[in-house]
Amino acid sequence: MNKKTTFFQVIYLIIIILGIIIPFIDYVVVVEMFFLLLPFGIILFLSIIIFIFNLIKYKKEILKQTSTKLIFIIPLFLFTQITSCFLVDKIQNFRSERLIDLLEIKKENYPDSFNTSFGIEYKKAINENKFELKYSRGFMVNEKYDSKNKMWRSYGWND
Repeated sequence: MNKKTTFFQVIYLIIIILGIIIPFIDYVVVVEMFFLLLPFGIILFLSIIIFIFNLIKYKKEILKQTSTKLIFIIPLFLFTQITSCFLVDKIQNFRSERLIDLLEIKKENYPDSFNTSFGIEYKKAINENKFELKYSRGFMVNEKYDSKNKMWRSYGWND
């Protein structure tokens, strides 16, 4: 492997890690949505045009070119953000359902505190015998479960 290939592998790894983490940091999501959405869209559109042009012009040698390797940075970043949000939502929903099953066993008297981890929050109502579970889906969207209604609701940034 030459230095160029190693450099791009490091860049891709950093982009993947940032793409996984950024949807769950609210302040960064605000900056990304309001200030970077249009530039990312323009760069993505131009990247696709350059990729198609290089594919037609160079055919077999396209993956060896530096410009082609740079083209994949924005799509990779956006893809990892969407994938991480989808996976976290599925995993947290599964874990929350298991916690709900454990808590429903204690239906007469829910505990004041319950040990949850990895981003799931448990809150018992003060005067009522009900609880609420909450987790973040990413991009400032939270899922909340109310034991009284036995329903999940999504809350966005303006709810």
